[in-house]
Amino acid sequence: MNNIKTATVAACFSVTAKIIIHNLIESGTKVVAFGRKGDDVRAKKMEDKYPGMLTVLLGDLADETESKALTAKAVGILGNIEAHYHCTGIFTWRYWKDIEVKEVEDIFSANFMTAFVFGREIFNAMALSGGGSIMFVSARDTVRNIPAGFGPYMASKLALNGLVESMAAEGSQHNININAILPTIVNTQVNRDAMPDADHSTWVDPAEMAELMIELTQPTKTNLSGSLIAFNGKMH
Repeated sequence: MNNIKTATVAACFSVTAKIIIHNLIESGTKVVAFGRKGDDVRAKKMEDKYPGMLTVLLGDLADETESKALTAKAVGILGNIEAHYHCTGIFTWRYWKDIEVKEVEDIFSANFMTAFVFGREIFNAMALSGGGSIMFVSARDTVRNIPAGFGPYMASKLALNGLVESMAAEGSQHNININAILPTIVNTQVNRDAMPDADHSTWVDPAEMAELMIELTQPTKTNLSGSLIAFNGKMH
């Protein structure tokens, strides 16, 4: 049962985020979602699908000034933010020996800096309103030995794990719970196209992942914070 009245969702056009938004709204939650600049057409289409229940704001979540403005707008619309789902991130498979510095910067910007810069604004808004819950998305193999080729991506997610654990410690005095779900490979069309010969039946179902993220951010989960929650699918 969903008891969340207001929520925000980052990377709103991603597969998992769209499911989270749908499930929240269908159970009565009012949502503000965030996407990238220039996505006005998709934003309008998504808002029209959920009239009166969804507002989509566009901006750069790694930019401090824009993050402050976006969070302020979200609070103005919702009154307060009870839960935030941070689905932002990109994947790349590269060796450290030849990856371009700019690409590493882009990976860390998407996977860590948006979580830090925008996540901090959400945290501060929740602190002012008496608490809330933030759920990030990391990667299962950050808690395993990392093979060659996965280094830059996993390094950005390891930084995210550190943010989750330490921000959760800070959040305890403000009644803010902060956790991350750590999936293996999420079963999306993009991933299927990239790995057509893989056994897709072993991958994580994005609908089940979205369901779990909502469940773990319910206001009744008062003792769950600072957790890195592996979500394996059938990959062990």
